Amino acid sequence: MKKSSAKAEKAVPAGGENIVEKKDSAMTRAEAAQARKNSGRNASSRTLGKKMAAGTRSVAEKSAESGDVSASAAVLPAGSEAARDADLSSARLPESPVMEDSLRHGRHVAALSASLFDQLAELHKLDETWRNRLVMAARLHDIGFAEGRKGHHKTGMRYIEEDLSLNISDADRPLVALLARYHRKAWPSRRHSRFAALPRRERRALRRAAALLRIADGLDYTHGELVKGCIVDIRPRRVILVLDSAGDCPEERARAVKKGDLFTHVFGRELECVCQAG
Repeated sequence: MKKSSAKAEKAVPAGGENIVEKKDSAMTRAEAAQARKNSGRNASSRTLGKKMAAGTRSVAEKSAESGDVSASAAVLPAGSEAARDADLSSARLPESPVMEDSLRHGRHVAALSASLFDQLAELHKLDETWRNRLVMAARLHDIGFAEGRKGHHKTGMRYIEEDLSLNISDADRPLVALLARYHRKAWPSRRHSRFAALPRRERRALRRAAALLRIADGLDYTHGELVKGCIVDIRPRRVILVLDSAGDCPEERARAVKKGDLFTHVFGRELECVCQAG
């Protein structure tokens, strides 16, 4: 997506989901051609899953060798039963210190995402199916690091689309892949062929879920799990996250607020993060 397009999207007033829909529908012929070109790359990317799977073992196999019987259950902070919704025990994932860190980070972001989803239900009005999709996308959002940092959100999207060892239904797979793709960089836009292909109702739901994932990812910006959880205070013009954290965690707070721009746009409320006293 061009930088100019991204800026145009972010300039839309808060709460402007409908405006974005109308704005995106006015794609130029050149943009449409580019979308078709990007879509045509799918065939050439079919080998990605095979390349990433080479020399890997399933999570269950590695757990058995290490004696860690809880690994496939994803140990998450108290109250984060979402671990059971994101079973990766049969997944054959790349092995490396970077990937181990990415998966550990993903488990924590999944916990934070589930907590945000539950506490913000009155705003997003999404059902349990979207909760499960959000949690799985959070678990896998950094899987693209197997191919390097640059463009890892798009790499991860393709990996989720193609790796059938992941325990994701055919109906959920494209939505989980897109959620992972939108954890960073550009907002969901109909200038992106995969997103444009979704029904309007699913586009709206995916925007809302992506807004939560971006915040949760920001809350573990340093991958140090400094933010153990949060209490959400919903007010007419803003939402305050009271963080249960180890210290002041300025980087996590700043990053969550920065990545909360989509949240502000979708829900019409500014995001604020404060640390719990004591």
